[in-house]
Amino acid sequence: MLKRWNVYLRRQGRPQHIGEVSERDEALARCAALSKYGVSDDEIAAGESRSPDRAIYPDDEFDVSLGA
Repeated sequence: MLKRWNVYLRRQGRPQHIGEVSERDEALARCAALSKYGVSDDEIAAGESRSPDRAIYPDDEFDVSLGA
């Protein structure tokens, strides 16, 4: 059964909600968050950009927690 997980980016010590993913458990939710919101080194090198408020960059820390 899929559960809804909130994705939080931690920058400057404060969590910022950037979106949601649906997965069965926390490990898969973390993978789904990286797949959906992650920015790779190759994308950065190619000059591709995303809104930094809704993207997980290589050095960023992030968390997932069960949604309501």
